[in-house]
Amino acid sequence: MHGRTRHNDAPALCVLASGSSGNCTVLRTGQGLLLIDAGLSPRRTAAALGALGHTIEDVAAIVLTHLDSDHFYNTWATRLPTGVTLWAHAAHAPERSLEAPRNAGRLRAFTQDAFEPMPGVVIASLLARHDASGVATLRVRTRAGELGYLTDLGTVTDSLVEFHKGVDVLAIESNYCPRLQARSPRPDFLKRRIMGGAGHLSNHQCLKATEAIAPTWHAVFLHLSSECNRPEIVATLHEGAHYARTIATPHAPTRWIPLAEPQGLVGTPIPTAAHGAGA
Repeated sequence: MHGRTRHNDAPALCVLASGSSGNCTVLRTGQGLLLIDAGLSPRRTAAALGALGHTIEDVAAIVLTHLDSDHFYNTWATRLPTGVTLWAHAAHAPERSLEAPRNAGRLRAFTQDAFEPMPGVVIASLLARHDASGVATLRVRTRAGELGYLTDLGTVTDSLVEFHKGVDVLAIESNYCPRLQARSPRPDFLKRRIMGGAGHLSNHQCLKATEAIAPTWHAVFLHLSSECNRPEIVATLHEGAHYARTIATPHAPTRWIPLAEPQGLVGTPIPTAAHGAGA
């Protein structure tokens, strides 16, 4: 048992922050906390957890989708809390940034085979295209329900849809609006990288993937571009959907989102802390 985590805490997730300035999601299991990505500094992560009534000592494991700096803040390599295991996909685990002496014996590699980063949590992974090394998409199973986690991928293939189909909660990036991307002052090489099939998902790609995966009760939209997207655009695209919705922001955590459907909430927009009802 880690810190103040309580056994009767129902499995739920909270996105501490999501965007180009840092990405980190916390999964509460009743047996401790699991972080998906660690793109915030250890100090900022500890402060965000503290606001939720937890401490960094409650964290049992960190699972990384990939090693971009907004998903793995470099000081975690030297400040990994005692007792925390750090999991990275085998395609990323050889990276020297993970091999700090403080991590000795606590770095674990995973592949597509299911693994158990902490008691009560089983994760299967499917690697998707993202830049040179790819990104790990995660299907997380807990005693209460399943979470699909997809971020930083430029294409959703049929195999990805099948792999994540029917999860209870789907957390998926909705990075950019193509119209705003085209009008932005970003250099052409960056636009090509983002939109070229191995970068990020547009709002409409996200909508199509979410409808195909068909989460049973909730969708969480991640990694909105501050330059090339707007929460209200994303919200409008998903109006009338069968799933409840949350839009994550870079600046404030979402509320706790249960992995099991609460009675009477399906189809209801669940606000984020920053944007209010309907976000």
